[in-house]
Amino acid sequence: MLNAAALLLEGHEAGRAALCCADRTMSRGELRDAVARCAGLWRARGPVLGERVAIKLSDGCDWVVAFLGAVWAGAIAVAVNPRLPAAEWQTMLDEAGFNAILAETDEDTPMPWRWRVLRLDDWRQELARSVPVEARPLPADAPALGCHSSGTSGQAKMVLHPHRFALQVEQVSRDGLGLRAEDRLFASSKLFFVYPQANSLFAGLKLGATVILDASWPSAASVAATVAAQRATVLFSVPSLYRNLLHQGLAPAIAAAGVRLCVSAGEALPAKLRAAWQEQTGRQIINGYGASETMVLVLLERDGEHGFEPSPGVQVRPLDESSAAAPTRLLIAAPTLALGYLNRPQAQAESFRGAAFCPADLFTAHDSDRWRFAGREDTLVKICGRWVDLMELEENLVSRSAGLLEAAAVCVPDGDGVAALALFYVASDAAMAALNLRQAAATLPHYQRPRWLHPLHALPRTATGKLLRRSLLELHAGSAKMMEDG
Repeated sequence: MLNAAALLLEGHEAGRAALCCADRTMSRGELRDAVARCAGLWRARGPVLGERVAIKLSDGCDWVVAFLGAVWAGAIAVAVNPRLPAAEWQTMLDEAGFNAILAETDEDTPMPWRWRVLRLDDWRQELARSVPVEARPLPADAPALGCHSSGTSGQAKMVLHPHRFALQVEQVSRDGLGLRAEDRLFASSKLFFVYPQANSLFAGLKLGATVILDASWPSAASVAATVAAQRATVLFSVPSLYRNLLHQGLAPAIAAAGVRLCVSAGEALPAKLRAAWQEQTGRQIINGYGASETMVLVLLERDGEHGFEPSPGVQVRPLDESSAAAPTRLLIAAPTLALGYLNRPQAQAESFRGAAFCPADLFTAHDSDRWRFAGREDTLVKICGRWVDLMELEENLVSRSAGLLEAAAVCVPDGDGVAALALFYVASDAAMAALNLRQAAATLPHYQRPRWLHPLHALPRTATGKLLRRSLLELHAGSAKMMEDG
């Protein structure tokens, strides 16, 4: 019997700084007391054991207290994007059946769920009067929290994690990334995303490090300002944010502020971006691979040359062992593996194979026990009978086209129903980039040449920074319809 929240907060000196958000700092003792009082608040409002409690707040100390307080009380804490579109929020409400919802306002929650919303101001008042309670011990496999998959290829799924995740959630950060108690950790992505939630917040608390939080939505300027003001030593971010820091001339300030370690995850890290970051900052980016289902980063890539290797405590083997050279899905066994999905038996059977997770991403073997990312199953497409790796094509064209900032390709049918490529791109100089892009594409084999080029101000991404290829398909279809109507 154990409680994940209690495990994360035990040990280390009570006066040690646990959280920093703007001008507010909470010590470990203050955080533990607030979490215990919040658990008392949740219990006083009604039965919570095994019930789902939604935390729909901006990042900050309140978020951490409310989330861990729900876990401490024996509820299932679920982090929700406070900017979630209305339709997605409605779907989530219908699926999850939240017992309680903590939010800044109840105005964006439809009836009858609105009656279950506890507004942040009221929560703060109740918390001040609440009496602390002991953490509720539960079986190691009892669900402790829920998070949502990124939903890049369809509706997001709720992933359920058991209390046992807290037993080893810090192992990868400590033994794989080299984090220590003296570090000050800052993740640019928001806490409803499992990447910062697990690898920065949970691991940081378990290690006794200080976790830096920022309530504002991330931008290159806000991230650089927070890193400097809070003296971060470790930065967790995503490739699109690292790219923006470079393009806005803010990357050197990251190293100058004292950041010793940069970690990237959430999407593929282009080699050109990695090289430019090291040139401007003198810091390597450690590339990590993880998923909502694994919680922590289960694969780490340190230099871009030798491929990913399994993180400490993680076991990896190919799903298809018949061909060592062919791209294959992986079977990943980790101590932080999820229980599965909420009410998704078909997805559960496809993604969870025994005691391992089997993501849709593809990898190729590289040396002994190392892997190279080969894209998702939906990024390997056949054009003219030849396989095309869309992610490799995108990186190739960006590296060879001056003025081109980023690009994304999709496979679409032409007027005769034959598969062809459409490329969407973002450029600093549209005219120059278009010319260079056409010249670079002309040197490619015919089956790799994009048939259509679409300039965009920004590529469509999820709130966690992942590319939405299905949105590109819709944009292309809309563009083709306008041409027909014209």
